[in-house]
Amino acid sequence: MSIPKEPRQLMINLMYLVLMAMLALNVSAEIMNAFLSMDKSITNSNGIVDNSNGQIFNSISKQVDAYKQYKPYLEKAEKVRQLSSEMDSYISELRSGLFTVAGGPDPDNPEKPLRYKDKDIPTKFLVEEGRGEELKAKVLDIRAQLLALVEDEEARKELEVSLPLDIAEIPAESEKKTWAAYSFEQMPVVAVLPIFSKLKNDVKTSETAILSHFYKKANGETPVMDEFEVVVSADQGYVIQGEEYSGEVFLGAYSSTNNNITATIDGRSYPVRGGKASFSFTPSSIGTKNYEAVIRVKNPLTGEVKSYKKKFKYEVGKRSVAVGADKMNVLYVGVKNPISVSAAGVKTGQLKVNASGTPLNKINENQYIAEPKKPGKAVITVSGGGLSPTKFEYRVKKIPDPVVYLGKKRGGSMSPAEFKAHQGPVPILENFDFDARCKIDGFELVRLPDKGDPAFAKNSGGKYKGRAKDLVKQANFKDSYFFNDIKVRCPGDDAGRNLGSLAFTIK
Repeated sequence: MSIPKEPRQLMINLMYLVLMAMLALNVSAEIMNAFLSMDKSITNSNGIVDNSNGQIFNSISKQVDAYKQYKPYLEKAEKVRQLSSEMDSYISELRSGLFTVAGGPDPDNPEKPLRYKDKDIPTKFLVEEGRGEELKAKVLDIRAQLLALVEDEEARKELEVSLPLDIAEIPAESEKKTWAAYSFEQMPVVAVLPIFSKLKNDVKTSETAILSHFYKKANGETPVMDEFEVVVSADQGYVIQGEEYSGEVFLGAYSSTNNNITATIDGRSYPVRGGKASFSFTPSSIGTKNYEAVIRVKNPLTGEVKSYKKKFKYEVGKRSVAVGADKMNVLYVGVKNPISVSAAGVKTGQLKVNASGTPLNKINENQYIAEPKKPGKAVITVSGGGLSPTKFEYRVKKIPDPVVYLGKKRGGSMSPAEFKAHQGPVPILENFDFDARCKIDGFELVRLPDKGDPAFAKNSGGKYKGRAKDLVKQANFKDSYFFNDIKVRCPGDDAGRNLGSLAFTIK
């Protein structure tokens, strides 16, 4: 364009150039916004796929609950979930690292990094520093591990072709020598984000394909009869001297892996383990007793239930008494301890049940609740109806110490996003059969930044507050965090228990 001599024409040309520049900027902004929109859409899709994978896994788990012979498929499905989760976390950390290097979130739009147009950042972060090629190696390694779980050679070949998690070849006409350079070199930051989201989508859809294969394998209906046992069905379980003892003997076949069986004796349910139910009960009077046993078998897929019934009888002799803690052989302070009391040959109204070392509240004819107040010893005495006083001694203990977690971890490393997502440490009573919850009275939080002096905060309760909350928000790569002097109070405790410390490194 020649430079005009007239001032008016010069002004018109300058305005045209400015207009063209503004138009170019608008197009550029629209393209950048399109990348952000695409990234958000893929991320939302990943959530849907992840939820679907969870449902497939739960279906496999239900099949295994019904038929234990399919357990190997559940174990493989668990491995698939683990590999997928590890790869998803790796890509998330890589994305978070790039986001941080690009200036962190834009104050006006936190979903967009501050230097979202910068092309040099992905080049240095992913190409020059080798992270891109490391990503490629991990993608190929996870793909190989997923396919290796499929033992069916024909199915594995089909999955090799259809599995979306893979690395595309570099076009012959491209001047780029590596996959990382071809994928990330001189790409704006905002254009790399949807690439990460797409890789995460490939991981999850590959997980779907492998899980679906194992679900088909575990989709069986007929239980396998894998155990045999000699069974005697006697007319009567007690014989007077001189009377005839008669019954039937036969070989019984059953499935030790079938958990879809329920067993009841006169309407009372008994647990089924290994395909069989063991039962015992104490009748309340002497003489000949009759009972009816019912076995119900449910098809877990069709829901159809078939019932098998038979009546039996037995003879009751002398009196006896039994008292048992329904949960364990000890009583715990601060919780409701269920106690069962049964006495053969003694009417319920004649039974007398007393306790020392614990309050004892009657619930029904043979059920009681013990609620001891302090550790030590409790004695329950049963008498009445001609029964000599019988004592049952129990140890009384405090609720065991809970285990403190932050999320699902007791220490180790976390990404900044994962660390900030939690609201504070939580105490868990592991392998404790009672419905009891402990709570955190307080702790000291220490932040040790990569560069700088440590910062301290005292926090009351389990949820972050005030200064502690501010320290958590500052979490960044290479920081270390320590939860010291963690005080936990459980039901029945007069004072908090010191459960030590937790330590985390931000990576």
